[in-house]
Amino acid sequence: MRTLDTAQPISSKQSSIRWKRVLAAAFCSEIGVIAAISIVVAVHRFLVSPGATDAAYQEFAQRAGYDVAAPAAALSTFICAWWASRRLQSGHIINGVLVGVTATLLTLGFILGARPEDRVMYITSYLLRILAGYGGGFAARKKGGLSE
Repeated sequence: MRTLDTAQPISSKQSSIRWKRVLAAAFCSEIGVIAAISIVVAVHRFLVSPGATDAAYQEFAQRAGYDVAAPAAALSTFICAWWASRRLQSGHIINGVLVGVTATLLTLGFILGARPEDRVMYITSYLLRILAGYGGGFAARKKGGLSE
């Protein structure tokens, strides 16, 4: 019979999901996307086309965001999912997928304000984030030589 002063946990099986790492990785993956778009826009403005008009910069920034966001989201999510699950003993893939899903949830509201023609890019970006999360978890599992 259990008493209040028993030191044993109710469940001996501990969850393999590391929520702090998942949340941190998802947040960092979004920072990576913003950084990638910012770098592309800055390089264009200061190195490629330094004398263009503000309207030209705005047009390029909008187009660059459309073209760069999905691949940057996939790469950034892969790296962050790998980071989140690389030192785990088990649960690499579920933690990686949760990074992708959480990163998707962080940006899900953006599709509501998007132009209708940009919604395909958002959906593509969301799918790539989840797949990249899986890939990052899988890569972390393979690197550690462990199986789940």
